[in-house]
Amino acid sequence: MHVALIANADWLDENLPVFQYLVAGLLDESVRVTQVVPDALADDDSNAFGQRLAWRDSRWAAMRRLRLARLGGEFQEQGIDLIHALDGRVWGGAVTLARRLGLPLLLGASFAGHAARLPSLRGFEDPSLVAFTATDTPIGDAIRAKSGPDSLVRVIPQGVHVPAQMTRPAPEPGTLCAVVSGCGEYDAEYEALMLALRSVVSSCPQAQFFFAGRDVDQREVWQAARRHGLLAHVSLVPSRLGHHELLLRADVLIHPQACGRSRCLTLQAMAHGVPVVALQDPWLDYLVHDQTAWLLPKPEPDLWVERIMKLIREPTLGSTLADRARQWVRVHHTASSQVQGLISLYRQLVGESIKFAPAGS
Repeated sequence: MHVALIANADWLDENLPVFQYLVAGLLDESVRVTQVVPDALADDDSNAFGQRLAWRDSRWAAMRRLRLARLGGEFQEQGIDLIHALDGRVWGGAVTLARRLGLPLLLGASFAGHAARLPSLRGFEDPSLVAFTATDTPIGDAIRAKSGPDSLVRVIPQGVHVPAQMTRPAPEPGTLCAVVSGCGEYDAEYEALMLALRSVVSSCPQAQFFFAGRDVDQREVWQAARRHGLLAHVSLVPSRLGHHELLLRADVLIHPQACGRSRCLTLQAMAHGVPVVALQDPWLDYLVHDQTAWLLPKPEPDLWVERIMKLIREPTLGSTLADRARQWVRVHHTASSQVQGLISLYRQLVGESIKFAPAGS
């Protein structure tokens, strides 16, 4: 089986570790992989053992679709058996390629908004050769409701690597190093957190907050920090592929907005023993209050102050929460489970039988 994995720059920025685990896992299971990735992706960020096909990404959906559609000749030359579009922003180009080449198609969704923008699948001779995969049950349910009861929709959670052993140094008393990561746009939810941080730093002057960018201008974040007198406590981290590894050294990960998007960063934080404090998000089934994260029911400054100060005053509570989250990820979000789930779906789409071990082996 030869699978083309189509990824775009924005998705890779959020999910590069997931992509790397997926490619390595598929190759390990003897699935041939062609990595269809933006030409800006460094060679070191793709798998050297899998084939690579570069394309020029674009902010314009129509241009992105056109540029992906031009890859049809390369797909035929390489003998692609199945196309897997990893993000809704590349669905259009993947649909065009699959129609033109008569190939099975798998459309991946990790964002609630994708369910409302399903592509037209008219023109496929056999609709059973098209399937959807969702990273979370609510997103999968929304796609199923939109696409109809006869559509093939399977929930396959994102998988991350869980280190065998974790030893994290305890935070110094009265200090905090926090990463703040939201949807990218400054809004009332972000403002509620900023108001809370003003109270936090008055009680804990050594607290530092690193705002992680998502390929958008963080000027409004800087302006808000200046307005609230927080510039000495706030740093802006630009969006760069691979920057997640630095963020995982923080004492806590804060999600001030309900983005409706599965994020590798959150799962990585849980896997690496970083406690998560987040605004409740009905689209994400891996956010379970007091099991994987501390969840706020609404974006109120007093609620943020209460949770953040609890971490500062009683760091062992954060460590206990992080341990529970780590065990959750170990059970529900392993890279191996994601690979096996996708291989099963691939075989169903291409009609390849499952290979069983010979008798007596």
